[in-house]
Amino acid sequence: MQRPSHPSTKTLHQKLRAARDAIAAGCLTAVDADRHVVADMAELAVDEAGYWSLLPRLIDAALLAGAAASYAGTRPPRKSTRHPAIQNLELWAFKASLPEFPFPLYFKFALKPHPQTGELHCFHLDCHPDR
Repeated sequence: MQRPSHPSTKTLHQKLRAARDAIAAGCLTAVDADRHVVADMAELAVDEAGYWSLLPRLIDAALLAGAAASYAGTRPPRKSTRHPAIQNLELWAFKASLPEFPFPLYFKFALKPHPQTGELHCFHLDCHPDR
């Protein structure tokens, strides 16, 4: 019998919920904001407020569609190698659809627990049309 590969459907669901909870708690940071966020906003033709409001909606859409069906990452998930703030953390990539866009959106994040409190922080990396 073949074991399910990491990440499991349960893990994917937990990661999406953890990201949503971290964002709701104000624990959200953009990685390479001057490069990624600016380029993503231009590509999506949204302003900064509109851009940041997409993330929780995309997470909800991915949960509604099913975490496993929405997962767009590798098995096992890739780990960050470029960004010191999230060095060696797993990267969680998903795609989801929103009514105002005629194409699915790809978004990626990492989760990192606070070293003292354990509270999860969401590090946002990408949000653009799924390619």
